[in-house]
Amino acid sequence: MTATDDTAAAKLPEECQLVDRYGRTLYQLAGMLNPPPDVIALLSQWLIELETRWPGAETEGRPPARLTLVSALGHKNARGTAAAQALISQFDTAKTIGSRERWPAGNAIYDIPAGVEYFDQLAAIAMNREFGADRQMVVSWLAKSRHPDAVAVALSQLDDGAVQGHALEVLSKLRARGVRDRVQSFVTSKNKWHKRSADRILRYDES
Repeated sequence: MTATDDTAAAKLPEECQLVDRYGRTLYQLAGMLNPPPDVIALLSQWLIELETRWPGAETEGRPPARLTLVSALGHKNARGTAAAQALISQFDTAKTIGSRERWPAGNAIYDIPAGVEYFDQLAAIAMNREFGADRQMVVSWLAKSRHPDAVAVALSQLDDGAVQGHALEVLSKLRARGVRDRVQSFVTSKNKWHKRSADRILRYDES
C-alpha cells in the first residue's frame, strides 16, 4: 500500500463519520446492510470520482476500494438513489477498471435493481462487446426493466458466447414472442441452462 492509498483509505470513513456517524474503516463499509440515504449519496459520489479522490496510477489499494464501494451500494435500499448512476459509471471505458470490479458493478445494478429510467445507458452497455463477460448481469437486468425494447437488445446478443445464456434467460422471463427462429437451435444445446431457457421460450412463443 502506498502513502496515497493510506491517505485516501482514511478519508472516506472520516467523511462518513461527518455525515451520519458512520466512522469505520474503508473495508468495513462493504458490510453495511442498510446505509442511510446521505451515506449512500456520499459513497456514490466517491465511486464516481474515485480516480480523482484516489489520484495517481492504479495502485494496490484502489481496486479493492472500488470493490468495497460497489459492494456497499449493491443493496435494495439504494433503489432510487444516486447508486445506480455510480455503478453505471464503472462501465466508462475511460476508466482503468478490471473485471474483478466491473462484473460486481453489473451485479449490483441487477440486485438493486436500477430503474427503467436507466434503460438507454444499460442497453448500450449490454450491447457493448468490449465489456465481454463483465456485462452479463447488465444483460440479465433487461428482464427486470420490462422495457419494450428489452427483447430486441437480448436478441442482438444471442450470438455472443459471453452473454448468450443471460440473453436467453431474459427472453424466457419476458415470454418473448416471434423469436422461435432465433432460439430454435438452442433446444439441442449441450448447455443445460441454454436448453432449458430455449424450451421455455418456445413453450411461450406460439408464433
